[in-house]
Amino acid sequence: MISIPNLARQSLLSILCVSAIGVLGNALINNPAKSSLKEPAAFDFPSNVPLANVPMLASKPLAAYTFKNKMVVNGRTYRYQNSPKPIEVEIRYITDGVANRPSMDQMLTAFTQIPTKAIDPTTMKQQPGLGFYSLFVDQKTAYFGTCINPQGITTVTGDQFHSNSNPNPLSSGIPVQRLLPWLLGRQTLRDSRCLWTILSTPIDEAAPDATMKTLETVGVNWVRWWQINFPAA
Repeated sequence: MISIPNLARQSLLSILCVSAIGVLGNALINNPAKSSLKEPAAFDFPSNVPLANVPMLASKPLAAYTFKNKMVVNGRTYRYQNSPKPIEVEIRYITDGVANRPSMDQMLTAFTQIPTKAIDPTTMKQQPGLGFYSLFVDQKTAYFGTCINPQGITTVTGDQFHSNSNPNPLSSGIPVQRLLPWLLGRQTLRDSRCLWTILSTPIDEAAPDATMKTLETVGVNWVRWWQINFPAA
């Protein structure tokens, strides 16, 4: 026989469970309009990004770029001393990668004059703990490009970015710091921001392989600095 205290306790637990399910269901069904969600914090790029053994020469803001969905992207360009030619870096802060998937081909079209035919599957590289990046050549210039994600892993294709930014509770767990704001309709559960970056340097025709190797090393160091210093949400 169930005692009155046990019955009361079970009834209270049932009410609490039903209430929690109701709140969650309401959050899922009545998903707030994007305009009501919290926008990522504004980010001012630092004037100096230190890289080991590569002195920085200068940096300046890039002109703002506006996507078709009216999202404005800011960025900065950096110039580093390197022998025999300097290395140029462009980096842009994309706050909505769901609407504007920062794949390498799409971003090349948006931000550069580099034809997408310059990249193909053979130009994509991968490093454990770092992620994916493209290392390619166009018009006697070497390029290193990637999308640096807040999750720490870099991506090149839209599918890679989607998989990396979409939390899977079965494998990576729900991001607890975003769960409550999501339930309150203030933030999306997915963190789809990206620091899209591309490094370039003229090919040294006397040592093209050395040029590519140097650019790759500097590019990896660049990514690792931003993995630690990614903008706050």
